Amino acid sequence: MKKETIGLMVGLFLLFGGYFYAQSYYIKQQQATIELQNKQQAQLHKVQPENSQVKTNASQETPSAEQTGLAKSSPASTEQLPLVVVNPSDLILKVPYATFEFTPEGGCLGKNSLVGEKVAYNDSTPVSVIQNYNVCKAYGFRVGTTDLRAQPARIEKIADGSTQIIQRANGLEILRTFKFNDKDYNGEFHITVKNNSQYQQNTNVDFEMGATSDNQNSGGLFSSHPAEFHGAALRLANGDVNRVMTPFDAESSYKVMHTESGVAPTWLSVDSHYWMNTLIPLSHNPLNFEVVRTGNLLRKDGLSPADQTVYEAWVKQPVNLMPGQSVTFNYKVYFGPKNETILSHFDQYSLYQTIDYGFFKIIARPLYHVLFFLHNLVGNWGIAIIILTFCINILFLPLQIKGYSAAQKMQLIQPQIKEIQAKHKDDKQALQRETMALMSKSGVNPLSGCLPLLPQIPVFFGLDTCLRNTFDLRQSPFFFWIKDLTQADPYFVLPVLMAFLMIGYQKMMPMPSMDPTQAKMMKILPIVFSVFMIFYPSGLALYVITNTIISMIRQGFLTRHFKKAQAK
Repeated sequence: MKKETIGLMVGLFLLFGGYFYAQSYYIKQQQATIELQNKQQAQLHKVQPENSQVKTNASQETPSAEQTGLAKSSPASTEQLPLVVVNPSDLILKVPYATFEFTPEGGCLGKNSLVGEKVAYNDSTPVSVIQNYNVCKAYGFRVGTTDLRAQPARIEKIADGSTQIIQRANGLEILRTFKFNDKDYNGEFHITVKNNSQYQQNTNVDFEMGATSDNQNSGGLFSSHPAEFHGAALRLANGDVNRVMTPFDAESSYKVMHTESGVAPTWLSVDSHYWMNTLIPLSHNPLNFEVVRTGNLLRKDGLSPADQTVYEAWVKQPVNLMPGQSVTFNYKVYFGPKNETILSHFDQYSLYQTIDYGFFKIIARPLYHVLFFLHNLVGNWGIAIIILTFCINILFLPLQIKGYSAAQKMQLIQPQIKEIQAKHKDDKQALQRETMALMSKSGVNPLSGCLPLLPQIPVFFGLDTCLRNTFDLRQSPFFFWIKDLTQADPYFVLPVLMAFLMIGYQKMMPMPSMDPTQAKMMKILPIVFSVFMIFYPSGLALYVITNTIISMIRQGFLTRHFKKAQAK
């Protein structure tokens, strides 16, 4: 029995360590894949492909409004239009779910404030998916080496409600149009580049998709601001997803995230824990996607520390235009939450893959869908977790009964085991041989007692992953002091309650005799586990508490049942 107990404890600690090792291994594997792509594509961002989709004014038909996304009311020629903000109100674009603000210099997206979404449950600051850090300007442009993010721009709302922005540099005119839909956080983004010069233009017309920063810690156990993942990702045409996680390693100043040459990715994304700024290329023009370290910058609103490392994500579009020719790049854009229900409206692009469940995806995602179904029935995520716990216990009930039966059998043969121990106290081999023979004769498997625990461990970590990465559960209250099930209990009530319940359950279990050292270790286990739970989401503590209460009820029933069976 001593070996069984020690083996169980060692297994628990190894599984906890294995969880963190698995997460580290998963991240390292992703980074290794991206490093390999960087080597293969190291020179690709310098190449200027020749196969852009070109349209000639003189010899080809002018693209329709539907093809380019430009309003039919836009002027036939924009060469002479002054680069000014036509009306101050044109800098604001409102839709039911967000307010977009453009900068007067460069026509960049300053921020987009999402309606009804706040930074934390006790912080009413609106969430902005767009993050700009000093010189970083989302959807600001660069022609070759000429930076247009602080240069004059013509910004104007046109007849269909979209915003049109015009800039000129190096003989090229860049006309871009934003038009957002009234729901689902998405819209259209069109770029038309025209060569107004008298010579061929073979260059890059790039734009900064957005800025991101180092991963942020929660700010401490009592902070209402959760830890956040920051990075960028793209989905290749073959369905693989490549991710860049910040911070970079010390050797790299940029990461090239490019697909196969000449093949556009399914989507590009600059994202954080719950939010995503995503582009879906529709034109299939070749492009590069790079994430570049820009140094340590302070965000304008002062929320980032001065030593926060900032990264810019750039979409690099090669153009090769003869005089008078133009090329159009068409995109669908998404500025909103990583909400699987909303993202399911874009199934053809597999946007749900922006949600990174990591190593436990195979468990976490199904758990989310079950929780989502239960939440729709009861209207409270905490109650949904309680019902889920009941369902899991019903599923594993046969294993629980088998494990309890094995523990009862082990308890029955304890007197014989003690006799063998006294008989062979100086001969360990004989002791082990006769003990195993006795167990085999009695039909006792020493590992059977661990059966109920083994399937619970991946469920535990899968639910933890689900709670930490699912937008629907973000800022979801339970009752009383629990305002956010994805954050730790701020007053430690649930971990302390869990410790008492686990100690009570431990006393109900049929425990064979053990030496004082083993007994102390078994008593410490609930306390150690409860200390761990101080740092885990309160929703996970709720799951463990519910599971322990169910186990105590089941244990009481099984104990009475086996006692009646033995009495007969």
